[in-house]
Amino acid sequence: MKTLVIVDHPFYDQSVANRRWLDEVRKYPEEFVVHNLQSSYPRSSIDPALEHSLIDNNGSIVLQFPMFWMNTPPMLKSWVDCVLTAGWAFAGGKHLEGRKVAFAVTCGSPEETYGKDGELGFSVEDFLNSYIAAFKRCNAEYAGLYTFYNAKPVKGDVDTVALSESARGYVEFLRSVSVSKNS
Repeated sequence: MKTLVIVDHPFYDQSVANRRWLDEVRKYPEEFVVHNLQSSYPRSSIDPALEHSLIDNNGSIVLQFPMFWMNTPPMLKSWVDCVLTAGWAFAGGKHLEGRKVAFAVTCGSPEETYGKDGELGFSVEDFLNSYIAAFKRCNAEYAGLYTFYNAKPVKGDVDTVALSESARGYVEFLRSVSVSKNS
C-alpha cells in the first residue's frame, strides 16, 4: 500500500519548503499518494466519505503542513474534525487501528526558537500533542515527526542546499513510516 501524504498549506503557491518536499515526493508515485486539501477543497467543504476512501485504500498517513501560529493550518483542523468520526475512526470504528500516522512540519523560525529553552518554551511536537492524542484515541500508531526549520527566514533566503537535503531526507522519513495497516 502507498503512503498517503495529506498536505495543507493555505499559501502553497508562495511556499518554498513544502513545495520542494512535494517535488521530491512526486518522483516516487509508486510509493506515495499526495492529497492537497487546499486544491481538493477550494471552498473548504471537506467530503468525509472521500477522505475515508483515500485512507482505506492507502497505508500509512503523513500530515504535512507549515506551523501556523503554533498549530496546524485551519483546514487541517477541520479535516481532523470531519474525518476522525465516531463509528469510523473510534467508538466502534476501527479504520485507523494499527495504522501509522506521522507529521511533517515546516517552521518559519530557526530550530532554537523551539524547545524548553527556546523563545517559545515548547517543541514542535509539544504543539502537536492534541493531534497525536486524537490519532492515538483512534488506535493509530504515532510514527514520528519530520521538521524543517527556518523555512521563512527573517533575513535572507531559505538555504536551498539544506532544503534539498531535507527533501531527500523527507522521502527517507516517509519510507520509514511506510507500513500498511495490515502488516
